[in-house]
Amino acid sequence: MPDFLRIKCLGEAEEKKILEDIEARIAAKKKEGLLTDREVREIGEMRLHPLPDIQDVQSVYKDHLYTKEE
Repeated sequence: MPDFLRIKCLGEAEEKKILEDIEARIAAKKKEGLLTDREVREIGEMRLHPLPDIQDVQSVYKDHLYTKEE
């Protein structure tokens, strides 16, 4: 499996450990029959969408903490 994970704040050893853990979990799920090679490939090919910036999201929640009761 090619390296698909880049975490800038981690060192190379920590990043490698995380990758090995992910690969071990995938192998275990394939062995248990929970995932097929095709499903693993499809997940690996999925395009990730960035999370919206908090300033781009309009507030949809009413402030209940600091409103005066009527």
